[in-house]
Amino acid sequence: MNVPSPSSPHPARPSADRPAADIAAAKQAERTRLRAARRAIRPEERERQSRAAVEHLWAWLGPRVRARVAAGDAPAVGTVLSMPSEPDTAGLRRRLIDTGADVFVPVIEPERRLSWVRWRPDAATRRARLAPVEEPIGPRHGLDALADAAALVMPGLAVTDDGARLGQGGGYYDRVLAALPPSVPTVAVLFEDELLPAGSLPLEPTDRPVDAVATAAGLHMCRRPLPGSR
Repeated sequence: MNVPSPSSPHPARPSADRPAADIAAAKQAERTRLRAARRAIRPEERERQSRAAVEHLWAWLGPRVRARVAAGDAPAVGTVLSMPSEPDTAGLRRRLIDTGADVFVPVIEPERRLSWVRWRPDAATRRARLAPVEEPIGPRHGLDALADAAALVMPGLAVTDDGARLGQGGGYYDRVLAALPPSVPTVAVLFEDELLPAGSLPLEPTDRPVDAVATAAGLHMCRRPLPGSR
């Protein structure tokens, strides 16, 4: 694992000396580029990278979950029902359930906010009203459901070496990251070419960083060593 020196837990630095409209336009152009690159990934390569990224993530997260289950403290883990264009995290959800974790996945609410529903393999889903994603049907919880989570595993379009994250543009996860206790490790799952050099993404003051990135190449620590990592 690549473990750089711990860095500040504060939000990623915004792009300096650029008008807000220019930063927003640059972010949208980068999203367009990244989405096109994802569409060009062949299905078998998408599957290979997804499996490998989950393996690397599980090598860290699995022991963490098992230790808490063995101590009688089955942890929550936040994750996502991946869109077809994203790395497939279905294998991660299955392992979490088999190990005894409580898996929570997001539901999109008005005002660009998320609530969280406990997920099981037999959970019924429906198409979200506010975004092109599947959502589970069930009782909805606030972010307090993840206050002591073993991890929050999230999507994204790109992340830099120092943790700056570019999402789809809704700001949902920036709000979550701003409110999540700093003790909860945050990990984005990406394709290999989406881990970018530090400073290469345009940033706004509201953009929040992640702690680590899982790709087919490994688990990259961005801002601080994750608990139990080597």
